[in-house]
Order: sequence, then C-alpha cells, then structure tokens
Amino acid sequence: MVTVKKTKTSQKITNKLYYNDKQRRLSKLVSGKSFDMFIMLIILADAVIQGMMTSPTFSFYYDNLLYLLDRIFMGIFLIEMFLKIFALKRTFFQSRWNIFDLIVIGISSLPFMGMFIVLRTFRILRLLKYGDRLPEISKIVCTFLKLLPTFLAFLGIFAIFFYIFAIIAVNLYGDTFPIFGSLGATFFTLLQIFTLDGWASSIARPVMIVYPYAWIFFSTLLLTSFLLVISFVATIITQMISEKKYLQK
Repeated sequence: MVTVKKTKTSQKITNKLYYNDKQRRLSKLVSGKSFDMFIMLIILADAVIQGMMTSPTFSFYYDNLLYLLDRIFMGIFLIEMFLKIFALKRTFFQSRWNIFDLIVIGISSLPFMGMFIVLRTFRILRLLKYGDRLPEISKIVCTFLKLLPTFLAFLGIFAIFFYIFAIIAVNLYGDTFPIFGSLGATFFTLLQIFTLDGWASSIARPVMIVYPYAWIFFSTLLLTSFLLVISFVATIITQMISEKKYLQK
C-alpha cells in the first residue's frame, strides 16, 4: 500500500516536472525573436490582404482566396494568443500590448461583430509592439511617446482657440453663409482655412463681398494659427535638443 502511494506521488511529481518543463520551453518560444519575426510577417501579409479585399479588381477575381487567407491569418493569431496565455499565465496580462492584442483579436474573431469589422485593421498597430526588435523603429516610437504630452497640450490650446473663433464666426456670418451656420460647420470651415485649402477664393472673398471688414477676422485667424504652430514646433525642437544633451552626459 505504501509502495502504491509512493508510486502515485512519484508519478505526480514527474508529471508536474514535465508540465513545467514544457511550459518553460513554450514560454521561451513565444518570447523569442524568431517567433516575433514570424508574427510580424503574418501581420504584414494580413495587412496586404485586407488592402486587396477593398479593391474591386482583386475582390472580383480572388474573393474566395483572399477570404481564405484572411481566415488562415486569423487562425494563426488565435493560436498565438492561446499559446501565450498558456505559456505566460498571469504574466501575459501584465503587458499592455498583450491585452491590446487579446482585445483586438477577440473582437475581430467574433462572427456576430460584423459591424466592428473595421477594428481588424488595428491589428496592424501591433507592429509597434515589436519596435524593440528594430532599433530605428524603437527610437521613433520612443520619441513619439515623449512628445505626446506636448502634442496633447497643444491640441487643447488649439481646440480652445478654434472654439472662440467659431463662436465669433457664427455670430458674425452665420445668418448669411451656411458654412458658418452652425458650430460644427464652422469648425470644419476654420479647419479648411487653417490648412490653406482654397480658403481665399472659396471662403474669405465671398464673405468679404458682403462684409468688407471680414478681412480682419480672417487675418487674425491665420496669424494666430501660425503663431500656435510656430510655438509648437519650437517647443518640440527645444525638447529634442534637451533630450540629446541629457543622453550625451
């Protein structure tokens, strides 16, 4: 009886050691560079297939083939998720990229989520996850993340500035010109002026015919916009110079 218990205990220990060894090997596999490169290639191939599926020419001749390839790639992504969850256990959920992967793959794999099919394109963003494998991409991503707070601050100031000018434009020209008839329409019009997309001939001059002093509004709008952009660029350059000096120390 004692011998049987010892045998069972020994068998459990052996199975546990085998399981841990198998999990360790699988964890090493899914965390390795070769596996990452393979997934990167699949993501790129899937991005190409998604682009081809939007083309009437390709979809007319190769619709079934493109759909099959897309399903195969989706299957590979699902297997990748299962392997990583099995191998990494709780560690899997400590990475934001892994959570992002799981959400995107989970939503895009559900058959009844056709209305959210556009989310599948976000799988391409997973390439940023492998930036540490490619130094140049890693530098760009790090620079972007460091400049993101500055950009958000600029976006906030820009939104306040646009809101003020939009209210002024609606009150001054909204009764006569539909492009300034509502706050939403005015926002879009001001954005067109900011991008200098035919603003003089299609927006400013028609308004100035009815309101001769409208040039003051448009000139002030453009000058303020340019000052904001120049300030934003100067801030970015200053931050980059400071970062470079810090790294050289």
